[in-house]
Amino acid sequence: MRGQHWCGMTAKVGTVLAGVFTIVATEMYLIFEEKYIRGDNCSNIHQGAQTKSKTLNLYLTCWRFEMVLFASLITCGISLFLLYSVYAQIFMGMVVYIIWIVCSEIMHVVVQLLTKENPAVRAVRMLRWFGLVCRGVLQSFWVFFVIAYTHMIYKSKTQGNLLSHDRRISSVEQREFPRWKSEAINLPYRYKVKMV
Repeated sequence: MRGQHWCGMTAKVGTVLAGVFTIVATEMYLIFEEKYIRGDNCSNIHQGAQTKSKTLNLYLTCWRFEMVLFASLITCGISLFLLYSVYAQIFMGMVVYIIWIVCSEIMHVVVQLLTKENPAVRAVRMLRWFGLVCRGVLQSFWVFFVIAYTHMIYKSKTQGNLLSHDRRISSVEQREFPRWKSEAINLPYRYKVKMV
């Protein structure tokens, strides 16, 4: 069976490139966004918060770089697992990647919304949103290949399970088989061929 091509790539090649793209995009995000996401000195801010929502907002604002760093490490690990899953044809690795990428992009939008209050960030806010939207569109493009390859792997695994199922042998076939087997074994002795 010849694989379909989209944009000149098969689903398998697109899935491998999705993993590589995610690793590179995550590293670039950490490099370029670090100074905008890194929280200020939060020791004096906690004293001014009176309500729970303000406390939660301040907590997220102060620890957003650590949360983004942790999520980025998880993203790189899942992307490496995706590359291994393509090699070993592990279905669940690709499903985990798809689910995580959606959650990761939602988290990046939330971080972007939380950092809009910083006055130093306002000058580059449009550029940051443009980068976020471009990365989201490209992730959607690559996830299409991952979904297609996951579907192909799932179909091949289920067809393989159906074909490898042992069928029941009737008692008539069981009785005939030993006689046929003995005839096949004795065949060379029954028909003697003269060697010249």
